[in-house]
Amino acid sequence: MRTKKTNFATLHLQAGFSLLEMVIVMAILTIVLASIFGGANSAVQRSQAEQVKVDLVQEGREFIDEFERDVHQAGYPNCRMVAVTGTAFNCPADVNNLVEEKSSTVAAGLVYLSNTKVVFEGDVDGDGAVDSVQYALVDSALNDPPTGSCPCSIRRSQIHKVDGTIPTAQNPVATTVWTQELQNVVNSGQPSSGNAYGNGLSISGSTSWGQTNNAYYASLSTFKDYPVFQAYNQYGGLIDLSTALTIDNATNSLILNCAPTSNNCVKTIRITINLLGDATTGVDLQTHTRPVTTLIGDARLVNN
Repeated sequence: MRTKKTNFATLHLQAGFSLLEMVIVMAILTIVLASIFGGANSAVQRSQAEQVKVDLVQEGREFIDEFERDVHQAGYPNCRMVAVTGTAFNCPADVNNLVEEKSSTVAAGLVYLSNTKVVFEGDVDGDGAVDSVQYALVDSALNDPPTGSCPCSIRRSQIHKVDGTIPTAQNPVATTVWTQELQNVVNSGQPSSGNAYGNGLSISGSTSWGQTNNAYYASLSTFKDYPVFQAYNQYGGLIDLSTALTIDNATNSLILNCAPTSNNCVKTIRITINLLGDATTGVDLQTHTRPVTTLIGDARLVNN
């Protein structure tokens, strides 16, 4: 009788994985998969944060571009171009020449200017009619000038100039219809002596871990204290806007709308916006804060 011999080496090679080996393999796979999913999640979060910043830049840039286009038309057509019946002289179209100033055919140029508000007249849409245009920063309670807290909003209005009405009464805030608005603006500085920083409002709200927005975002004074509007003269010098300039004042009028003898008048208006991501959709999922974007635009007054 022939006896079949068992080859123990062959049986050993055909055996499956041991429990210990399976545990080790599963542990390695878990670590690898965790690393892959963690990296993918981080990439998604970073992509979302970058998209929020792109959206902020696009939204703010469109608003600033609109502001620059409007300011380029301020003062057109002006008193040097249009003579009004009933007045002995054309220029300047200000408090000393009310017939010209009130005429709906003449753009009086800059009407009101402060760190939080700009009002001017000009044919901004090319339809042949003079418009009264207003840009104003308001706080979270819609106060103008802002006195409460931010995030604030910059609002824009435009109406046809009403004949026989002084420029400062053309577009009263109480009845103004705002056509555009840029929200989540957090710089609201109103310098007391013409400097670039000062007196910015606190920033309401909290981060996702409970720290106040004012403590987190306003840790640098330049973040909330920088003014939205600044003005520069023909020499590039900063014009003091701590007290609002209005065309109703003869001295202010010389600064707002350059006369041949003026040596310190507005030639450029700068708009600076520190824009905060939306509290709901604009939160960075990695840092749990709202990203911030700073945008700046310089508008030259070509008719001044």
